[in-house]
Amino acid sequence: MSADRFLAEWTRITTELTQLVDTALDVEPPGECPEAWARWLARFEVPREGEDARYQQVRADGQTKGAPLKEVQGCLESLAREASTRLAPLRQTLSAEQAALVETSLHTLASSALDHYRTKATEKKKRMFGAAKALANQHQYGGFKASIGYVLTCATCRAPRLGESLTCAFCGGQLEGVS
Repeated sequence: MSADRFLAEWTRITTELTQLVDTALDVEPPGECPEAWARWLARFEVPREGEDARYQQVRADGQTKGAPLKEVQGCLESLAREASTRLAPLRQTLSAEQAALVETSLHTLASSALDHYRTKATEKKKRMFGAAKALANQHQYGGFKASIGYVLTCATCRAPRLGESLTCAFCGGQLEGVS
């Protein structure tokens, strides 16, 4: 039963982590501080950078979207500390191997999430018609592959076999194999 409580709490923590990263990535234009992101900063008591410093940091990090990396890192580290505190009483009910795995996961939680965020926040924006151009430049039959079927056809009229019979249903001729 306590393992169920542990899993429920772990699920809540990973859901919060996902929501935090999604909210940080939704910051537009890069470096802004909308109300949703300001709530995360307040919750984790991460100091908000000044407007000019935010924009300079975003440009220096090469971000194309999202909140500044420094703020996201602060929030993720605070969430990892909070998760460790919330899971501490429940970890005692786990086996030694499970507890060690949880400890390792908690130590890498913030860094793994920050790496993921950095990748998403610095990826180049796709152009509006990029997919359409790529599809237009692709050869019409580029993805075509010949089937690996074997069809019996009539030697006389070239009609396909329609049933179990080895004679043509149209002209009565002998059927032959064509691949």
